[in-house]
Amino acid sequence: MSDSRQRAVAIAAETMGDLVAFWGFKSSMGRIWTTLYLSPTSMTADELAAVTGLSSGAISMGLTDLGQWDLVAKDPLGEGRKRRYVAETDIWGIIRRIIRERELRLVGRSVERFQQAIGLLEAALAENPDDAEAQWALGRLHGLLALARTGYSLVETFAAVGRLDLLPIRGVLRREEA
Repeated sequence: MSDSRQRAVAIAAETMGDLVAFWGFKSSMGRIWTTLYLSPTSMTADELAAVTGLSSGAISMGLTDLGQWDLVAKDPLGEGRKRRYVAETDIWGIIRRIIRERELRLVGRSVERFQQAIGLLEAALAENPDDAEAQWALGRLHGLLALARTGYSLVETFAAVGRLDLLPIRGVLRREEA
């Protein structure tokens, strides 16, 4: 690989590493995936380590993590004793899969937690129905629950069909005017 090409791959891999780290993934995953994506041929773990400068342990863990997300695959045409890897190239499919697996779980958990908080406030109000602050907070919690449920539906739809319409969340948490 020429020096210029090697520097270009290194810059792109580091940039992708920074991007995926921002989204909560390991930087090394972005570096490994990008190196594979920019390679015209499949690569072994040793070759990936040489190009990225990552340790063999980091490469091994990164390939395992990327494999669990179906972001890399073993090259079925690879020859020799060492496994060779290729990057998944369906970027849109990758994004939808990650959103379905990760964000949908997070939003679903928020629905459960808001329901739990509502249950606690409703129990408190059953004991003290005149607690105006608890009644006010309960109203706000119902708004948060509605937002979370709407968010879940939006994320679910985006993961399924790849379209996102944010109009349903407009005004969900708007303050009630007295």
